[in-house]
Amino acid sequence: MNINDLFENLQKSLIDEIKGELILNGNCIVWSYDLDRNVEEIEITDDDEIDYDLKESCSPEELLQEVFIDDKEIIEKFIFELDDYTDYWSISEPEINNNIISFKIY
Repeated sequence: MNINDLFENLQKSLIDEIKGELILNGNCIVWSYDLDRNVEEIEITDDDEIDYDLKESCSPEELLQEVFIDDKEIIEKFIFELDDYTDYWSISEPEINNNIISFKIY
Protein backbone atom coordinates (compact mmCIF):
# COMPACT_ATOMS: atom_id res chain seq x y z
CA MET A 1 0.00 0.00 0.00
CA ASN A 2 1.38 3.40 -0.91
CA ILE A 3 0.90 6.71 0.93
CA ASN A 4 -1.95 7.80 -1.38
CA ASP A 5 -3.89 4.58 -0.71
CA LEU A 6 -3.33 4.89 3.03
CA PHE A 7 -4.50 8.51 2.97
CA GLU A 8 -7.68 7.59 1.07
CA ASN A 9 -8.41 4.72 3.48
CA LEU A 10 -7.87 6.94 6.52
CA GLN A 11 -10.05 9.70 5.07
CA LYS A 12 -12.90 7.33 4.20
CA SER A 13 -12.83 5.32 7.39
CA LEU A 14 -11.85 7.74 10.14
CA ILE A 15 -13.16 11.13 9.08
CA ASP A 16 -15.91 11.03 11.72
CA GLU A 17 -13.84 9.32 14.43
CA ILE A 18 -10.82 11.56 14.75
CA LYS A 19 -10.76 15.15 15.94
CA GLY A 20 -7.77 16.28 13.90
CA GLU A 21 -7.34 16.90 10.19
CA LEU A 22 -5.43 14.68 7.78
CA ILE A 23 -3.57 16.25 4.87
CA LEU A 24 -1.50 14.50 2.23
CA ASN A 25 1.80 16.35 1.96
CA GLY A 26 4.25 14.80 -0.48
CA ASN A 27 5.34 11.40 0.80
CA CYS A 28 3.69 11.72 4.20
CA ILE A 29 0.33 12.31 5.83
CA VAL A 30 0.17 15.17 8.29
CA TRP A 31 -2.33 15.01 11.14
CA SER A 32 -2.97 18.30 12.90
CA TYR A 33 -5.33 19.74 15.46
CA ASP A 34 -5.81 23.46 16.09
CA LEU A 35 -7.09 24.09 19.61
CA ASP A 36 -8.23 27.63 18.74
CA ARG A 37 -10.43 26.43 15.87
CA ASN A 38 -11.79 23.43 17.77
CA VAL A 39 -12.18 24.66 21.34
CA GLU A 40 -15.97 24.38 21.16
CA GLU A 41 -15.65 20.65 20.31
CA ILE A 42 -14.19 19.76 23.70
CA GLU A 43 -16.99 17.88 25.35
CA ILE A 44 -18.03 18.98 28.79
CA THR A 45 -21.07 17.22 30.16
CA ASP A 46 -23.38 18.60 32.83
CA ASP A 47 -23.50 15.15 34.42
CA ASP A 48 -19.81 15.10 35.20
CA GLU A 49 -18.72 18.22 37.02
CA ILE A 50 -15.36 16.69 37.85
CA ASP A 51 -14.68 16.32 34.12
CA TYR A 52 -15.73 19.94 33.63
CA ASP A 53 -13.36 21.13 36.33
CA LEU A 54 -10.56 19.08 34.80
CA LYS A 55 -11.12 20.59 31.35
CA GLU A 56 -11.26 24.08 32.84
CA SER A 57 -7.97 23.59 34.69
CA CYS A 58 -6.03 21.91 31.87
CA SER A 59 -3.42 23.89 30.02
CA PRO A 60 -3.64 24.15 26.23
CA GLU A 61 -0.68 21.77 25.96
CA GLU A 62 -2.47 19.16 28.07
CA LEU A 63 -5.61 19.44 25.96
CA LEU A 64 -3.55 19.10 22.78
CA GLN A 65 -1.80 16.04 24.18
CA GLU A 66 -5.17 14.44 25.02
CA VAL A 67 -6.45 14.92 21.47
CA PHE A 68 -3.13 13.67 20.05
CA ILE A 69 -3.15 10.50 22.16
CA ASP A 70 -6.80 9.72 21.34
CA ASP A 71 -6.45 10.26 17.59
CA LYS A 72 -3.07 8.52 17.37
CA GLU A 73 -4.53 5.40 19.02
CA ILE A 74 -7.44 5.36 16.56
CA ILE A 75 -5.11 5.80 13.57
CA GLU A 76 -2.62 3.17 14.78
CA LYS A 77 -5.40 0.66 15.38
CA PHE A 78 -6.82 1.27 11.91
CA ILE A 79 -3.43 0.90 10.22
CA PHE A 80 -2.66 -2.22 12.27
CA GLU A 81 -5.95 -3.76 11.15
CA LEU A 82 -4.81 -3.22 7.56
CA ASP A 83 -1.88 -5.55 8.41
CA ASP A 84 0.44 -2.88 7.12
CA TYR A 85 1.58 -1.01 10.23
CA THR A 86 4.53 -2.87 11.66
CA ASP A 87 6.28 -3.47 8.37
CA TYR A 88 6.06 -0.11 6.70
CA TRP A 89 4.51 2.94 8.37
CA SER A 90 6.06 5.18 11.01
CA ILE A 91 4.50 7.92 13.09
CA SER A 92 6.61 10.86 14.19
CA GLU A 93 6.65 12.43 17.62
CA PRO A 94 4.11 15.24 18.00
CA GLU A 95 5.13 18.85 17.54
CA ILE A 96 3.34 21.69 19.30
CA ASN A 97 3.47 25.19 17.87
CA ASN A 98 1.28 27.77 19.58
CA ASN A 99 -2.09 25.99 19.96
CA ILE A 100 -1.55 23.51 17.12
CA ILE A 101 -0.29 19.95 17.50
CA SER A 102 0.76 17.78 14.58
CA PHE A 103 2.50 14.57 13.66
CA LYS A 104 3.45 12.81 10.42
CA ILE A 105 2.74 9.35 9.10
CA TYR A 106 5.38 8.24 6.64
